[in-house]
Amino acid sequence: MKKFFTFLATVLASVFCLGIFSSCNKQTITVGYTDYPPMNYTDDNGKLVGFDTELAEKVFTDLGYEVRFKLIDWANKYSEVNSGTVDCLWNGFTANCADDDGVQRADKVDFSYNYMTNAQCVIRLATSAELTSKTQLAGNSVAYEAGSAGQTYVADVTGVNTKPVTSQMDAVREVNAGTAQYAVVDLLLAKSIVGQGDFSNIVINESIVIDAEYYAIGFKKGSELTAKVNEKLVALAADGYLATLAEKYGLSTQVITDYSDQTK
Repeated sequence: MKKFFTFLATVLASVFCLGIFSSCNKQTITVGYTDYPPMNYTDDNGKLVGFDTELAEKVFTDLGYEVRFKLIDWANKYSEVNSGTVDCLWNGFTANCADDDGVQRADKVDFSYNYMTNAQCVIRLATSAELTSKTQLAGNSVAYEAGSAGQTYVADVTGVNTKPVTSQMDAVREVNAGTAQYAVVDLLLAKSIVGQGDFSNIVINESIVIDAEYYAIGFKKGSELTAKVNEKLVALAADGYLATLAEKYGLSTQVITDYSDQTK
């Protein structure tokens, strides 16, 4: 009997060690994000949630990775992914535009398939003047997230008192506090918060219509993850996961579930 228990203890110890070894050797993926509802944000319980958060967790877990999230300064997104401190930028990343240096974003990172439609929009206090043209931003203070598509949108308007901030939510707060007259933010963000709660006095400036944009996930040039993630996006669209997740976050009309044009 003593020999049996000794044998059993040895087996259990071996299994435990193998489990530790397997866990320690599981590859970790780090996702770079900013505070941006409904894509990535912290809920009332202190948990990171959102469409992009859940989709990233699903994709990378299915691919066999352990997923971690790193809150970054969006203005430093390229250095973060190129240095390897994050493995991808998954945070409502507009793919079909240039930065304010004139270089297309697709020349700086590898993008996944487009998975969501979006646009920029101008927000203001309900008591501020409605603008009908972006040129009317001249002479006003305008907040935007540094390094964002909002910054690119404002860049060619002369005479703007620009107020670059760390996140889109900070740009919204600038308007709410009256320290900026207008802000340029993602339409998906604006629709999820304006006119509600602490932002009940903020409205979207509807008279300025901005061209459509597309969200994609950004990877370091040459990353093998791009193809893997693309394959999972197609599979998750086919099995209905993307549509169900989009409905959860009120994004059913923006999510892209047909990748036929992108896979050619």
